[in-house]
Amino acid sequence: MAAEILIVDDEADIRDLVGGILEDEGYVVRYAADSDGALDAFRTRRPDLVVLDVWLQGSRLDGLEILSVVQGIDPTIPIVLISGHGTIETAVSALKRGAFDFIEKPFKSDRLILIISRALESARLRRENMALRARAVAGDELIGESTVMLQLRAAIEKIAPMNSRVLITGPSGSGKEVIARALHAGSQR
Repeated sequence: MAAEILIVDDEADIRDLVGGILEDEGYVVRYAADSDGALDAFRTRRPDLVVLDVWLQGSRLDGLEILSVVQGIDPTIPIVLISGHGTIETAVSALKRGAFDFIEKPFKSDRLILIISRALESARLRRENMALRARAVAGDELIGESTVMLQLRAAIEKIAPMNSRVLITGPSGSGKEVIARALHAGSQR
């Protein structure tokens, strides 16, 4: 199934140009001309990626504000910002707010296609990684309700958030790896 891309730009010529390039590459494209249209389109059906202009003339929100709203709704969707008036400060701000990349207009179509394919691949890998982590954590749950197991769970909950080294010892098959995974799952790392 082809990836769906939402293009948000106040200039119809740019929307059509970017849309044509992406449709030629086999992507499904939707369009929005302002912040309200972009957020409605995003909430109606989540795209796989958003190409977003920074300066949206006549719009309630600018591109950076839309970026923040979209990141608040679903931070897994990559957003590529484009701007004809880009500065280093704007690019840095966009990346800090969670944008995948920042492209200055005019841009070469090859560069746009490359960045979009990288962003989609990165998002796919991130989703796959999250699914694998969820499955790994679910499969390694500590079982048992004995006093010793309850004490062990309490110790893990107490130790996991700390930024310190932990040495787990015991005979082969005693569950050292399960404890290590539980500690890791509860940590910030």
